[in-house]
Amino acid sequence: MAAEIDAAPPAVPWTEPGLTARRLHGGDVDAALRLCPFEDVDAGVVHRELAAEGDYCWMGLFTPDGAPAAVHRAMRWHRHLLLKGVFVDDRFRGSGAALGVAFAVRDWAREAGYEGVAAWVEPNRPEARLAARLRLRPAGPLLHRYLVRLPHGSGAGRPTGTPPRASGTLVVPGGDETAPLVRELLGVPRSSPAGVRLAWVLDRSRLVLSGNPCRSTGDLDGLLAAVGDTAASAGATAVEVVVEAADIPAALAMAGRGARRLSRSPVALGTLSFAGAESPGGSIRPAARELRAP
Repeated sequence: MAAEIDAAPPAVPWTEPGLTARRLHGGDVDAALRLCPFEDVDAGVVHRELAAEGDYCWMGLFTPDGAPAAVHRAMRWHRHLLLKGVFVDDRFRGSGAALGVAFAVRDWAREAGYEGVAAWVEPNRPEARLAARLRLRPAGPLLHRYLVRLPHGSGAGRPTGTPPRASGTLVVPGGDETAPLVRELLGVPRSSPAGVRLAWVLDRSRLVLSGNPCRSTGDLDGLLAAVGDTAASAGATAVEVVVEAADIPAALAMAGRGARRLSRSPVALGTLSFAGAESPGGSIRPAARELRAP
């Protein structure tokens, strides 16, 4: 989740009762870009994600006159909705708008048939308070996330005119399920005897994986080769790889190969499972009714 949440006194108290949460549409692209200073996110990326209703959810919290107070970006990661960034207009900082739009995303995910929500959480950042209010619980150890560039360009395996896939699962042949660097974090069943099955999601130009089945960082090239076709078909140019924060040799090896660490401090994947959610075999519905912020 993004670090755009702060605890400073609000410039305008959030006292209006008519604030309403709804999913963004094509006419909200400019508003989303004003509030969401994501690296390498432009109008084309926002349009693409708004059009892929089954894979992405952009939720906004709006004033009665239609002005956005907060925007939250999320994406389908197997059976969970991954919360990837909450951004608040300067006038509403500290007002509770961040929590309101986050609750709206969580409630939409439950109604849309997801099993739960998930988010990367830095324990020592303000976002940890928001994660606690959402009742996210760590699904694994403290981790470092690294961005590793793929050795070949993206898009080569995608037929011209075919929309890229945005999420799914893949099998990493030869992965170590008994002693991986990071076990699979989302509870994806291992349905293939050929290797370890991971969930993936396209986040901008990177492929985010739900674990690291390598026995050591020496196996990383094999992992990149295993995900290469999926990355090319999705249009990804890099893979997000996780290692345990306490694994100092792995961290040194990742730095030695030029991988970029995505946060200064370790993160944990926090998850919340919904009671009574549909079974894993059920379908995720891309549409839901308009929700009101709590």
